[in-house]
Amino acid sequence: MMRYSRGIRGFTLIELLVVIAIIAILAAILFPVFAQAREKGRQSTCASNQNQLGKAVLMYAADHENVLPPNRIVLGPTGGLPDEQRKFWAGLVQPYVKNKDVVFCPSGKKPPFEIDLNNWFHRGWLSIGYNAHIAGWYWIGGGLPGGAETIMVPSLSWIRSPAQFVMLAETANGNAPPQGNCFGSSADNNAYGGCEGEPTFRMVIQGLARSGTVGYSPILARHMGGLNITLMDGHTKWFKLEAVVPSPPRNANCSNPEELRDFNAANLRWLIWNNCVR
Repeated sequence: MMRYSRGIRGFTLIELLVVIAIIAILAAILFPVFAQAREKGRQSTCASNQNQLGKAVLMYAADHENVLPPNRIVLGPTGGLPDEQRKFWAGLVQPYVKNKDVVFCPSGKKPPFEIDLNNWFHRGWLSIGYNAHIAGWYWIGGGLPGGAETIMVPSLSWIRSPAQFVMLAETANGNAPPQGNCFGSSADNNAYGGCEGEPTFRMVIQGLARSGTVGYSPILARHMGGLNITLMDGHTKWFKLEAVVPSPPRNANCSNPEELRDFNAANLRWLIWNNCVR
């Protein structure tokens, strides 16, 4: 007759069910923690990418007599430039970054092709956008008296409170026109949630100007209800979305409604000239 060793026995069904229930409870508790830690890592990588881009923008300015790169160049002396000659800021600062993948946030969409930062129609795929209000539509050159055609971009010395002035922000990204409605290379806090036409797209203040070349340029809260923003002094910080979008008081009495962008809880500045906000 087979004998079992004294003190050794199998688990009962009840004991197995208890162990399984304990494992399930622990998993339910720990999985959100792991997911949050993973997202925190993505946020840190995104912030690192933005820091590199911010340094590239400042290095560009240092090499161009302290003049910042324009957001985009779309006009020529006789009118609109053909698409193959149009430029956006990332192509201008590309010589200062070793890896062009820094224009992406790891939590954002990636294009199904290799990004070309000098291709006008690739601009929508950037998930880190440059402030849309920094020299948005001018052109290089000048033949009119007084250089009236010449590109006008701000000098760093024009930026008041650089620790509060937005340089870069996370943006909704995807196909650029004419294939889609994303303008990821530019950032503007008056829209958020997704690209134009998407169900998640939201405008904050209705009626503000829409650019034909950068649309409404929505920002996007990819990380735990917030987004990374790089300021003009070179540092990057995470902000809650609610603190970044405009929340102007009813008695703002601004002469230009565009100035309402600078009323936000985080006290961030998007416009170089704003006589409404003190």
